[in-house]
Amino acid sequence: MTYPVPDRKFCVGGVGHVSRMPAGDDRIESEASHDMNVFGQHAVVAVALTALGFAAGAAPVGASSVAALEGSWSVAQATMNGEARTDAKVLNATWTFRGAELVVQTARGERLRSALSFDATSNPPAFHVTPLDPRGQRPLWMIWARRGDELDVAFYDGVDRRPEDFGPRRKMVVLTLVPARAASAALDPCQILRVAGVDRLLGGPTLAKPARQRASTPGSTCALDRTDGSSAISLTLVGPPAGPAYADAARREVVAKPGLQIEEEPTLGTGAFSAASGWTVVVVADRRGTAMILKLEALRIPRVELQRFAARVLDAL
Repeated sequence: MTYPVPDRKFCVGGVGHVSRMPAGDDRIESEASHDMNVFGQHAVVAVALTALGFAAGAAPVGASSVAALEGSWSVAQATMNGEARTDAKVLNATWTFRGAELVVQTARGERLRSALSFDATSNPPAFHVTPLDPRGQRPLWMIWARRGDELDVAFYDGVDRRPEDFGPRRKMVVLTLVPARAASAALDPCQILRVAGVDRLLGGPTLAKPARQRASTPGSTCALDRTDGSSAISLTLVGPPAGPAYADAARREVVAKPGLQIEEEPTLGTGAFSAASGWTVVVVADRRGTAMILKLEALRIPRVELQRFAARVLDAL
């Protein structure tokens, strides 16, 4: 496991087009753009997170107050090179500070343990990270600041250089973490679709198919096909704390793409919306901190029926 750094930039691309930019191309030497189509065949909505904003009155805690780091935190937002990112190794990862030790565990269970050494003279406060397990990872400097209940952390990707500030700067990663909550039972998107009445919605029995979910996509996905192949549905869930920002970013990316038919869905909650392109419809909303991305293909049903189904899915979150 490498140190958790956002390794993909996702945004809405042209219909029918999906492209990917490897991690190595998204560094200081190369700033190539990356597109991923919301409506491409079997594609799961994957969009950039909301860009971080630092309040003018947010002052970093003094370097002597390292106790402000103690405890477990979850990554809610991330940027790299000043651009918002979403990546399964970063979003919803848990950072646990115990004195001079930091343990980072991704939402998928990968774990990195590091030793910390604090610089009591720096402003913003800083600490040096030396990976211990697994070995072979690069050390690096991080700066940090508390903003109320939130913790901001910044470091350079692959460079052992102390950040001057929170940027934005090229090759700089900035994370916003919030206090970690007690782990809850993982939601099963397939079970949620079944309970919501997916067979009735699609007009016939369905079978699960392997979801083509990229390793960089956060959350869990279930994809179902009607047995006669006439229609399909998928459900992606992105849990807290990153869920609301993920859903909000989906809206901005879709709105920025011309030619899509976008409808507000106030009955599904604040900020909920649907977007259509050809025979594909995507519904995005969040409930209790979990983002729902519901995608239907080759299915013609009244809008009210889709709204009722989406509401049943949200009620299960």
